[in-house]
Amino acid sequence: MAHPHNLMDITQPEAEALLRRTRTVVIPTGSVEQHGPHMPCGTDTYVATAIGEGVAQGLDALLVPFAPMGVTPLHMGFAGSITLRPGTFVRIMRDIAGSLSRHGAERFVILNWHEGNIPSIGVAANEIHHTLKVQTVVVQACYVADELFGAECGGLTHGGELEALPLLMYAPGLLRLDRATNPSPAPQGGTIDAVRRRRSVAPILTDIRQIAPTGWYGSPQRATPERARRMMHGVVERIVADVRDVWKALNEQKGG
Repeated sequence: MAHPHNLMDITQPEAEALLRRTRTVVIPTGSVEQHGPHMPCGTDTYVATAIGEGVAQGLDALLVPFAPMGVTPLHMGFAGSITLRPGTFVRIMRDIAGSLSRHGAERFVILNWHEGNIPSIGVAANEIHHTLKVQTVVVQACYVADELFGAECGGLTHGGELEALPLLMYAPGLLRLDRATNPSPAPQGGTIDAVRRRRSVAPILTDIRQIAPTGWYGSPQRATPERARRMMHGVVERIVADVRDVWKALNEQKGG
């Protein structure tokens, strides 16, 4: 279905008019990696795009796809996963932002679903901000979703409900819950999955099998269209409000 804010779905005059009006761009980032036997390899990219379209509409911004791929060496033990090198990721992001800045974009919102992209996004966002002299905001949508709905969805798992719900909204035919028959045991507090997400001291892991021998864990079976709509609305609404708060603070600081 065409989306009026997605660059891939609109004509050049429409894109130009939107950029002139808003000067704002949303760039969603995900990855292509295994998500078990029940979710497509493009899950993270589909989810980032689904949330990104909602955020772009809420901000009246132009949504510009980054690329299907992300930085995901952790999943390369499973065929079908594709990883970019961090430097490649940064260069692609920089080129996209440079092109859009040339066409009048002044504010960039990088919206990410895949945790493996976070270090590269940090480098790219800093380069964009300081080189192009534009406002740059980074949104970790996966953490927003976990904060709002993790408790009722079993947390930020890999292949679980928190990823199934946005996918159910965006591409329901690609979710095959009847195949979700081999989950790994859910990691508990103190396991390597908890350790890798610490803000203080955390390891770099080699293979997702260190966390989940089958490549995924979680319980996606509770995903329903009604729960999906509620989750998507909540996540988009929170991100739009938070981005506007950041813009307001930046503008107040600039004005002062």
